[in-house]
Amino acid sequence: MEHLDNINEEITEARIRDIFTIARKNREKKASNFLDPGQQQMAEIVARSFPGMGFYFNGGYEKAERKILVAYPEDMLDEPFREPLGALRIIPKNSDEHPGHRDYLGAILALGINREKLGDILVGKTSADVVVKQEIMEYIGLNLKKIRNVSVEVEEISLKELLQLERPYKELKSTVASLRLDAIAGIAFGISRSKMAPFIKGENIRLNFKVVKDPAALVKEGDIISANRLGRAKVVEVGGRSKKGRIYVKIHRYISK
Repeated sequence: MEHLDNINEEITEARIRDIFTIARKNREKKASNFLDPGQQQMAEIVARSFPGMGFYFNGGYEKAERKILVAYPEDMLDEPFREPLGALRIIPKNSDEHPGHRDYLGAILALGINREKLGDILVGKTSADVVVKQEIMEYIGLNLKKIRNVSVEVEEISLKELLQLERPYKELKSTVASLRLDAIAGIAFGISRSKMAPFIKGENIRLNFKVVKDPAALVKEGDIISANRLGRAKVVEVGGRSKKGRIYVKIHRYISK
């Protein structure tokens, strides 16, 4: 698994470098496919090796998790650019059925769509909105007929019409001696640090979507921790220190619907 992760990281890094290289060579604004938060961090590192180049991320709405990268020569910051993003609303015809995120994602991927062409999927009570690259909007609209065994309608919407969902979470506040992954993940998922360490070594934890096997890996504010069978959490705040020198942390553990 680690070998495959390394290969995937190398491919992703190469693609990000290509975006910057093409934008610099052609003196244009160039957009990538969607990147997850870990890949966005990679893009920020890659950008350092391209002096004179600027960049930004856009996922279609303010709190997007998956975003495209747009790279450009710094003197072209104010040049107009239409980002290749669109949105679709998927509406089940049977109002008694309530497909989940995995159902919507699975049905779209089953059409032969690459995950990197899809942004966030926002699941509401009666429909789901999907941020996509514009190049695949028509294909999905014409070919997506069912979610599970439920017939659906697909309509194009503007990015301004996207469902603004607040994902339910449980807020956890605590203090830690250090920002080690085993300590933070232990708080997030209610497991002792001694039990969390072997869980991490067993490749059951992803930090910003990347498998991490080192319990001592450092976590920072904004990081997303995903744990097999346990769920997902976000480190929303790293505060000051207590009188005993411990670090205050605030964590949101997301609640599955």
